[in-house]
Amino acid sequence: MVRDIFDWYLKGLSIGGIIKRLKSKGIKSPKGKDGWSKRAVKSTLTRQKYTGDVAIAVPGNASYQYLNTDHHAGIISKETFDAVQIEMAARSNVEVLEDGTVIRKKKKYSSKRGVKL
Repeated sequence: MVRDIFDWYLKGLSIGGIIKRLKSKGIKSPKGKDGWSKRAVKSTLTRQKYTGDVAIAVPGNASYQYLNTDHHAGIISKETFDAVQIEMAARSNVEVLEDGTVIRKKKKYSSKRGVKL
């Protein structure tokens, strides 16, 4: 399912569209619920561990981490993961200005553009 979620996102489905697709296929959430939350899908799309890399916190200071690359066999390629992160940033309607101010973009992404699955 992880591969499918990444593929669907790269093919243009929104997080909401992925939730609908999972529901139509009768696929339960990781916690066994009938429906997936937006948070669960977004979390799946941003978990680097699916590439085989693991971020490990430094004991006593969780804000510092180091990356253990190729820790285990990945479910998706690092290239696919990176492509999804770039696509998520491009679709985001949040923009951070040089001075750190956060604003909403005037234009929103539409998952209906060019989606053929």
